Amino acid sequence: GEGYGADLLAGVKQPTVLHYRYEMQGQGIDPPNVQPVAMDVREVKPDGAKSVYFDLFEGVNRRQFGPMSAQEQNPLILVLLQRDVSEMGKLTGGAAGYFQQQVRRAFNEPAESTPVEITVGDHKLQATRLVMQPFKNDPHLKQFPQFRDKSYEFVVADGVPGGLYQLLTRVPDTNDGHLILQESVTFEEATP
Repeated sequence: GEGYGADLLAGVKQPTVLHYRYEMQGQGIDPPNVQPVAMDVREVKPDGAKSVYFDLFEGVNRRQFGPMSAQEQNPLILVLLQRDVSEMGKLTGGAAGYFQQQVRRAFNEPAESTPVEITVGDHKLQATRLVMQPFKNDPHLKQFPQFRDKSYEFVVADGVPGGLYQLLTRVPDTNDGHLILQESVTFEEATP
């Protein structure tokens, strides 16, 4: 498959609910906002095609949708990035399509990749961290300077059901580097 998230769902061979923890922290967000995210792989056909449903957040922000069809890609990554670019679009007055294009482009370029160790339950696993900064050298960015140093980090591991351990976005202040906003979604467990 293409880009990050390729082949991540290949290991899910039977209906499974993947549970993740969403966390938002940063300036003026105290305590951090923590919400549940569930991706329900309801049907796995013999050819590997899957039918996937989502249940994001609680209370007024709750969003439930599906089915999305998936094969090897982990569709949670698409869902989260879509949400991310539409939030950026809202903050900047409607440039979501532009941000989406930049993020998509960054996805098809080589990312900085580092081996890391993660802990899931009581298991230590080898994982890979991929870091991208899609807007770093962007000539149009004078309109959106607050996103210049925004980074996207993916931690992927074969040993994690669904392959994605964490997706994290970080927006530092472009002047002094202190954290303005960080959002992460981290794998917690898989249940039948």
